[in-house]
Amino acid sequence: MKKIILGVTASIAAYKACDLTRFFKKSGYSVFVVMTENAKELVTPLTFETLSGNPVYSDNFVKNMKEMGHIELKKDALLFLVAPATANIIGKFANGIADDLISTTFLSVTCPVMIAPAMNPNMWAHPALQQNIKRLKSWGALFISPEKGKVACGDEGEGRLAPIEKIFKAAENAIKG
Repeated sequence: MKKIILGVTASIAAYKACDLTRFFKKSGYSVFVVMTENAKELVTPLTFETLSGNPVYSDNFVKNMKEMGHIELKKDALLFLVAPATANIIGKFANGIADDLISTTFLSVTCPVMIAPAMNPNMWAHPALQQNIKRLKSWGALFISPEKGKVACGDEGEGRLAPIEKIFKAAENAIKG
């Protein structure tokens, strides 16, 4: 099985992860989506369940599972891709904070990790975020940098989620090694 774990966080660009799921499915990958609670306010889990054909995960403690969610999810994963990634999740990853399923999954995976940020340009440029990215890169995390342009709030600058096609190609390259 060609398994991808797709993390979706609460960026307004979360809807673009639906197209990313389609790209992976069309290319023969099995996609397992992990969403933050806030991401579920932007795109419903049912949408990802329909597109992926798999359950969507967001809770560390699922009564029907015999194992912890983050431990079960990591098995046989070729890639853990977070797209879109907020400043919040990048900060959690960089500082070892594991208080939800997506951050505990990050700490448990042994496959490559790829992060595609999407946020306000001021957040992207903030020294704290840039330091967190530097730390994650030093640990081997791969980043697909955001693009310049107008973001949802109307501000302009670097922060727009990279095009889905670019993220998909980079993910395939990371899987192939």
